[in-house]
Amino acid sequence: MLNDTTPDLTSDPESNSRPKRDSKLAWLSAATAALTLALVGLGSTVRVTNSGMGCPSWPLCYDQLGPIYHLHPILEESHRYLASIVSVLVIATYLLARRSKDSIATKKPALVSLALVILQVFLGGLTVLAKNAPWTVTLHLIVGLIFLSVTVVTAVIAFSGRAEYPLSPLSKRWGMVALGSTLVLLLSGSIVVAAGAGAACPTWPVCFDPGPTRLIYVALAHRFFATVAAASIIVLVAHGWSAGTKIWRIWSVVLLLLLAGVASLGAASALTKSSAFWADIHLIAAGTLWVVLTIVVVAAKETPKEKALRS
Repeated sequence: MLNDTTPDLTSDPESNSRPKRDSKLAWLSAATAALTLALVGLGSTVRVTNSGMGCPSWPLCYDQLGPIYHLHPILEESHRYLASIVSVLVIATYLLARRSKDSIATKKPALVSLALVILQVFLGGLTVLAKNAPWTVTLHLIVGLIFLSVTVVTAVIAFSGRAEYPLSPLSKRWGMVALGSTLVLLLSGSIVVAAGAGAACPTWPVCFDPGPTRLIYVALAHRFFATVAAASIIVLVAHGWSAGTKIWRIWSVVLLLLLAGVASLGAASALTKSSAFWADIHLIAAGTLWVVLTIVVVAAKETPKEKALRS
């Protein structure tokens, strides 16, 4: 049976003054965030395998529940089924957050998650009915990433068990820069996939191979945004390291390792001319990076300099 000894994502395990938390809400919100990440990963698989129109009808695939025997419809319909499960979990998280006397601060992000999942379901249907029009795909991705981030925020706050959860000055400054630049990076990666620019530069990190100029510019722009995002993440970790708890530092190390891994997978994708396997793994790793970055930003503490200025 779950109790209030569940680990806190934001504080040291040695702390003896933890706020009381709602364990059921904490684990439910964590499961919701995990399955939302899986949903984003499955969505990337749908993209790189060109399965977006595997089911031309919506919400059912070919107006039937099954059975479906072909790869593209199976991938697309699996994505819809997983989205349905995530939607149910989001609703359950919100209802539990409303009733919970502990972890009061989870109510707002849980409500935002509920609003975003409704919007995301609408955009998913619109994307199919618009036959994967670029603007619908882009909007669907933006909302999906924000939705994923909000579910992670809900889980972090739920595990903290705090009645209030203000962001630190570090998060408001460098955290927002890191999240913003990484969001631009992920969107540019989506454009690379949509434009077929992944194979335009089969060398890395710069492009020596001549090809269609427009596609080369798209690929190089993505690599530029990757450099900016990486720099902002490193600065965030460097500024917060001195004030960070042991748990926060562990998450920060995981973030830096993921950053290196995503860069390596990006190189592998480029050198293999954006093979479906490496492109898919690259996108899934980038989604995981987004999740861990959100945790690091939300869980960041004030630096000693910021504390001195505030006092």
